[in-house]
Formats: sequence, C-alpha cells, structure tokens
Amino acid sequence: MASSRIAAAFLALTLTSAALAQKKPAGLPGNYPAKPVRVLISAAPGGGGDFSGRTVFAKLGERWGATFLPDNSMAGAGGVIAMEATAKAAPDGYTLLITSGSTYLVTTFTGKSEIDTRKAYTPIAQITTGALLVGAYPGDPYNDVKGMIAYAKANPGKMTYGATGVGSAGHLTAELIQYMAGIKMELISYKGTGQSVIDAIAGRLNLVIGSTTALAPHVRAGKIKIIGITSPIRLPSIPEQPTLAEMGLSGFDFTSWFGVIGPAGMNPAIVNALNTDINRILSTPEMTKVFLDQGADLLPGTPEQYRNTILGTLDKTEKVLKATGLKLAE
Repeated sequence: MASSRIAAAFLALTLTSAALAQKKPAGLPGNYPAKPVRVLISAAPGGGGDFSGRTVFAKLGERWGATFLPDNSMAGAGGVIAMEATAKAAPDGYTLLITSGSTYLVTTFTGKSEIDTRKAYTPIAQITTGALLVGAYPGDPYNDVKGMIAYAKANPGKMTYGATGVGSAGHLTAELIQYMAGIKMELISYKGTGQSVIDAIAGRLNLVIGSTTALAPHVRAGKIKIIGITSPIRLPSIPEQPTLAEMGLSGFDFTSWFGVIGPAGMNPAIVNALNTDINRILSTPEMTKVFLDQGADLLPGTPEQYRNTILGTLDKTEKVLKATGLKLAE
C-alpha cells in the first residue's frame, strides 16, 4: 500500500537524521526562526506536494532544531486558497507554501484569483521536477494512449479523467491530448491527486493524471496502469513506457514540479538560508533514494533558477492556450 511505503520512507529519514543534525544558521534577522513556521501545502494529503513538503521540512526541522508545521487546511480550489493566503501573509518567513506548477497555472489562468503570480511571491527552492503520468483503471481495455484514443472515439461521451481542477497541469495535459487526438473526455475535479487515484483504482474513473510521486506507488502495487508520460523523453525509472509524443501526439512536452515559496519581499538572508539547507538536504544520498523510490527527480538550485522555472511554466502555458484557443475560466 502507498501509506506503508510513505511510512517506510519517513522511517528511513528518521534513521539518517543524525547525519544531518546541526544548528540553524547564525545571524538571521530576529533570530529566525524564533517560533514555529507554518508551511502551507496547496493540495490535499496523499499527493506529490504533500509528500515533498512534509519530507523536506521534517528534515529541515531536525537540522535547525526548529519547528515547521505542515498545514493542508487551505487545500482546495486548485491550490488558489493557499496561494492567496501566502500572498497576503507577512513576508517575515513564518508563512511558507509548498506549491507546484499546476497550482501556479490555476491561480494565473482560470480567473479564480486576481493575484499577479509573477510578482506576489518570493521563490525559495525548487524540490522536484518530472513528467506527469497518465494512469488508467487496470480493468479498461487499453494499455497505452493510442489504445485509449481509439476507445474514446469508439465510445463518445464515456471517458472520464481526474485532475486537481480546471487549469491544473493534469487538466491542461488532458485538454492537449483531446485537442491533438480529436477526442472528448469529461473532467472530474478533485482537491488532490490522492483522491482521484482512489476512484481510478475502484474503476469509478477511467484516467488519472498526476505526478510520478503520487502515482508510482500505486503502479508498483498493480492498482494503476500507466498508459503514457508527458515528458519529451522516456523516464529512467520506467524506460519501457513510451511518451505521448512517441504514441502519435508529436511534440507533446509537459513537465511538473514542486517547490517552496513565500510572500513577496522576504528578507534575502532568510531566503538564502532556507535555500542553502534545503539544497543540502536534497543532495544527500538518503534523500535521493527516498524521492527516487517515490518516482520523483530532485532538482536543487538557486532561488533565481527556481524563479526562471516558474516564469517559464507560465510563459509556455500562455503560448499553449493561445495556440489551442482553450479557455480555463470556469
């Protein structure tokens, strides 16, 4: 079960905590963090963002001897609620957010928020990067996207897929598949990928589109079958699985990421301290193994590199929307 794998992952982290133990950086403004730090998570428990955030901040708490409190209470609306709360928070480092490319897309392009996502946040550290997986109910009569497209054409109006709302990366991926393949599927919206996976396993949903972290454990357990990946090249972890581009959707390329942001205007000393030690945590062999076991690739980098990733995601999506004529407003 996925829960047992995640529990094992956290046990492995606990056993290696001594190797990371050290005091927090000296000289930070206000002796930061002098009180618990609230870490908002923009999606419901069970998805890639939830795992990434809890894992990284558990280790940072151990490393600094500080308290970082994961908080899923503002999950919903595709992550917009948490994004708005973060934008309005004081830029003192005591409100952080685990967000994703998907959450940025929902906040930027669906009309759910008036926040200028290019200016309202301080990028701190990217955690993961990777392709999205297109998963299917194992009982459905196809094993790849080519077969799924043929099935959808033969059964109009019957295909359903799950994603974390209009404008999410999963929704945009599905819309691109439909646009390029000439098919129609019905979106079923969820607060988090974990919930849509449950329905796909039970056969109440044909397809589920999510991160490798969210889907890989269920694939290994034989409860979900992967019918395509959204990256331009095959993943090292599942080299036998063709990309969507290989299966007739020429040029298809959509990748996902998770990372840490805060409100605009955070003190650079706090940002750099968080970035430096998050990157040190991500660079340990133990952490690499934990995330690889969950199907995710780690991507340590500078705050500026993460800012460029965010802006690149927004720019690319804007071009796709113009090319396809797709409207994401609900």
